[in-house]
Amino acid sequence: MDPVIATLIAVGITASVSICAMWVNYRITNRTLRHSAARDIGKISLELKIQQLNELYGPLLLMIEQNRRLAQKLREGKGLPVKLREDKRYPKKWHLLDNLTEVLENPKDKAIVDAILETDFKIESLIINKGGLVRSPGPPESFNIFLGHYKILKLAVEGGERLHVAEFEYYPRKFNDDVKEAYQAIKNEIDEILDRYERLLKEETG
Repeated sequence: MDPVIATLIAVGITASVSICAMWVNYRITNRTLRHSAARDIGKISLELKIQQLNELYGPLLLMIEQNRRLAQKLREGKGLPVKLREDKRYPKKWHLLDNLTEVLENPKDKAIVDAILETDFKIESLIINKGGLVRSPGPPESFNIFLGHYKILKLAVEGGERLHVAEFEYYPRKFNDDVKEAYQAIKNEIDEILDRYERLLKEETG
């Protein structure tokens, strides 16, 4: 073989090998950078979601359950007689705001109401001070209704008398549901992020 041709072939092979090596290195570097960026984004997202659970939704869930049990205790033995339950002139459900005068006259019931108000105050403070941790797209309407309900109940208790109450001013049961749903959704999202982390680690070490 002509020495010149042999040299050209050798140079061509060397160049091809170099180009292939550069391409492989580029792919490896690019994949590493993508994984690194994904890890960083995942870490920030994970930290935020853990903060949401620990500082907002977790405490809310516990306080809601505490008040649910207190309200259940308060309603024991109360309610309409059976013969009046189908009468449209009377509310079908027993509400504290509709029976405040009678409740405040009973020392045991009043103690329960005071405990409920104390917890409601903590819930209000949590919503206001940790509002930035509310799950996207923002606070559901039930949060606003709860805040309004708490203020009305507080004013009624301090005034010691029954107020005229609109239907939307009663305690919003949906508030409980919204908090529970958000708590569970965030927990699921945390699990997904952790699974993604594990897959990235396997790819890097595999």
